Amino acid sequence: MAKIIVYLGDQERNALQQLAQRELRLPRAQAALIIRQELVRQGMLPMQPPISETTTNLEITTGEPS
Repeated sequence: MAKIIVYLGDQERNALQQLAQRELRLPRAQAALIIRQELVRQGMLPMQPPISETTTNLEITTGEPS
């Protein structure tokens, strides 16, 4: 996985931390999600279907039904 350093001002950092906390994510994961969502919105990445609650871990890791 690539590592990118993003410099944020205090307001942006605080907003990211608040959003991450509200959505029960680490700020780093929240930032990655925001970037991915924007890249999908811009048409730069394909949209990934949401993982349903009925999908098993085996399906997620192997793509095969359990």
